[in-house]
Amino acid sequence: MAGLDAAPSAVAARLAPADNVATLLAPAPVPCALLVRDLSSGERHDSGITLARHIPNGHKVALCDIAPGEAVMKYGLAIGRATTAIAAGEHVHIHNLKSAVAAPSPAGRPARAHRLAAADLREFVKRCLSDAGAAAAAAAAMADHLVEAHLRGVETHGLRRLRPYMERLRAGGVDATAKPQIDRSGSLLRIDGRNAIGHHVAAVAADAVAEVAGETGAAVALVRNSNHFGFAGYYATRIAGHGMLAMVTSNGQVCLGPDGARRAILSNDPVAVAAPLAAGGFFEFDMATSVTSRANVVLAAQRGEALPAGLALDASGNPTRDAAAALDGVLLAFGGDRGFALVMAIELLSGIVTGGAYGDLVASKEADPQAPEGTGHFMLAIDLERALGVETFKHRLDDLISRLAALPMKAGAEPPRYPGKRRWRLRTERLRDGIPLSAADFDGLQALATELDIPLRG
Repeated sequence: MAGLDAAPSAVAARLAPADNVATLLAPAPVPCALLVRDLSSGERHDSGITLARHIPNGHKVALCDIAPGEAVMKYGLAIGRATTAIAAGEHVHIHNLKSAVAAPSPAGRPARAHRLAAADLREFVKRCLSDAGAAAAAAAAMADHLVEAHLRGVETHGLRRLRPYMERLRAGGVDATAKPQIDRSGSLLRIDGRNAIGHHVAAVAADAVAEVAGETGAAVALVRNSNHFGFAGYYATRIAGHGMLAMVTSNGQVCLGPDGARRAILSNDPVAVAAPLAAGGFFEFDMATSVTSRANVVLAAQRGEALPAGLALDASGNPTRDAAAALDGVLLAFGGDRGFALVMAIELLSGIVTGGAYGDLVASKEADPQAPEGTGHFMLAIDLERALGVETFKHRLDDLISRLAALPMKAGAEPPRYPGKRRWRLRTERLRDGIPLSAADFDGLQALATELDIPLRG
């Protein structure tokens, strides 16, 4: 077999010692030798495997033969099971893998229901992150964010991301102890995240921009050198809690392109707008800018379902309803060409003016877990008291919501709902009754509790 100095070769990252798959870090010529970098030790070795077929960059490759029904291990956790025999060096993806993350319950067996108190869950997550090396403030920021995701029903940004975040910290892709650096010029804050935990960077930025807006009437925070920060609405409502009208945008790992593109150039950049309500809670508009999320495409592929038309392109730039082809291709922006133009505009705010990475210069945390993402965020805060008075603003917003609710609707139509109504209703219920967790999320927490010897209450 070819040695380490032989060419051509490809490098894949094994994230934990127990993993039987690794992630390709760069496009691989075929045939080629597979070199494996063990992120737990930092060592690189020849796997003795030859890649004979094309595997997309960032996808999984089998490091050994995996039998049908055998667990596929990544992050040291069973992420699913092989649906057919997988030979060493083969592509591991939805065509031969049944995911354990979002898979439906087996026929005849109801899904298990687990409820945990928010405070208990927050403490557990914080201790897990501390074990991975996170500084106390950063661990607290991420723990609060992940729990809030479940309180508000935004589970896609919740606990299923905990283990990958921990592995990124251990791999050195994110600086677990770094502190953001703030440079103020009047009402403008330029914040260097210094490759710190994205949730911590963004929380610091949100608090800082709200404080300065309280002094000056309005303020902007331009954040660079950050990382994935979760869901944008969390930071918008954090700012709005200070009596502000808030706007938050971010860029991230690319997945989206214009119609006809053969590869992605932008992330599905989120934008959030939030404001306080008179009765408590918040108006919370929070959306990604692709027609659908990548998570929904993955779920369709797992179920063997065709996608609706107009969601995605294949790797040749052609429209596709094949979910597997869409995962290797490009997601489309909502609203067609105008939607893509809006994503470009958000990228000006999140990437260009912040001085951070932009477009496809943002690193892929999946393709290279050790690479800093360089993510950028934009935050705007307007002091409502200085604008027209907080109570006057709330009264006017309540009047708009009442007018919306009073609209005549056709028979059978759902009553109109303002952005944030569902999230804050769920939050009230789940603070009272506990947070419901899927079987996959609960099993993942139990596995972490056992591995780290950290008690999980509930």
